[in-house]
Amino acid sequence: MEKVSIIIPTYNRADVLPASVESVLRQTYSDFELLLVDDGSTDHTESVINSIPDSRIRYLRLSENRGVAAARNEGIRQAAYDYIAFQDSDDYWKEDKLEKQMNFLTERPDAGLLYCPYECRKADGSVILVPGPNIPPEEKQGNIYRHMLRRNTIGTPGVLVRRQCLERSGLFLETLTCLEDWELFLRISKDHEIAFLDEPLLIVNLSRDGVSHNISGYYEARCRMIAMHREALLSFGLFSDVTKDVLESAENLGILTQVSGLLQYYLQQT
Repeated sequence: MEKVSIIIPTYNRADVLPASVESVLRQTYSDFELLLVDDGSTDHTESVINSIPDSRIRYLRLSENRGVAAARNEGIRQAAYDYIAFQDSDDYWKEDKLEKQMNFLTERPDAGLLYCPYECRKADGSVILVPGPNIPPEEKQGNIYRHMLRRNTIGTPGVLVRRQCLERSGLFLETLTCLEDWELFLRISKDHEIAFLDEPLLIVNLSRDGVSHNISGYYEARCRMIAMHREALLSFGLFSDVTKDVLESAENLGILTQVSGLLQYYLQQT
């Protein structure tokens, strides 16, 4: 049976981490290691992790807080196995999540990355499905590089990826403070087919520090991504539409001048 390296980055989430870890440890697919990457926490995260008696757990601590991209990358570099999955410290896997994903991906040797939708719990208690059922199937699976240039359908906690894909496409870009997952999955979709298991197998709690609470980080990352992938956007005829979408959304928020300046700056750097 193939083994999986599961990576959970965490920073000062000792209160919610045990439930997330337990949802991984009770998986019906048990051949895995769980790498808990402590991103310089100042709470009692280490003692919480050390109190969980399971030999599959590996605790890695970064000497300082470097961000989620750096924490995930350290986990990838330390991973022992050829399949890598991601989890977040306040999300929960259903018991058969890993088993269903491993069965699905191993039957599709041409696919480099597999993902599934997830149930997103919002602060008001409502639940939405991500990605939504309104997104056409051709934008979710197969050769979706063109679609990924415009929008991301892949959520990191639902991902199972072959190590060889990361070796070819690279790791998370640590200089991005937002959208680092989209940018990585965009690169992977350029080089590999994407598989989609259309069944929600995990629950994601919408974090207080998500995109909606990091507006400046979002627009900086979005402008950088446009600049980084400008040639591809131009070749697919998407450059004008994508820049228009970004600038229109910035205008609606009253920050058009700032975002327009950012976009021009990053375009001039490439």
